[in-house]
Amino acid sequence: MLRVKKISAVLTAAMLAAAALAPGASAATPTTLTTTQKAQLKYLIEEEKLARDVYTYLAKNVTTQKFSNIARSEQTHMNYISALLTKYKLTNPTTGKAAGVFVNKDIQALYNALTKEGKAGVLEAFGVGVKIEDVDIASIEKLLTKAMPADVKVALDLLLAASQNHLEAFSM
Repeated sequence: MLRVKKISAVLTAAMLAAAALAPGASAATPTTLTTTQKAQLKYLIEEEKLARDVYTYLAKNVTTQKFSNIARSEQTHMNYISALLTKYKLTNPTTGKAAGVFVNKDIQALYNALTKEGKAGVLEAFGVGVKIEDVDIASIEKLLTKAMPADVKVALDLLLAASQNHLEAFSM
C-alpha cells in the first residue's frame, strides 16, 4: 500500500513538473499530437481501464489485497491519461462506461478472456496480472520511441515505471 502511495505521489509531482516545463520545451519537442498519437492515447486509457477493471474483478473473486491496491493505482493512471485527453481536446472512450465495458472490441475480448482465466485461482490471477502488465509495458515502450510533447512523455515514463512495479508484484 505504501509503495502504491509513493508511486502516486511521484506521478503527481512529475506531472506537475511536466506541465510547468512544457511551455519552455525545446523547438525539437512537439507541442501537438499526431493523429496516430491521439488514437494511441485513447487506446492507452482503455488499456489502463482494462487493468483496473480486471484487477477489481479479481480482488472481489480471488480475494487478495494485492489486486485491490493495484486497481487503485490503475485508476490513478487513468486519471493522468484522462487529463492529457482533456488538454488535447480528445474524447475519452472510458467516460460513462461500466466496469468491464469497452469501446475497443479487442480490449473487450481481452477483458472477457482474462477475467475468465483469472477466476480459476490465485496463481492464475497472478498470471493474468503478469499478462496485463506485459501488454501495458509493450504499449508504452512503443509509444516512447516517437517524439511527443513533454507532458505526454513524462506521463508515459511514469506509467512505464508503475507497470514495471506492478509486474514485479505479480511475479513474486
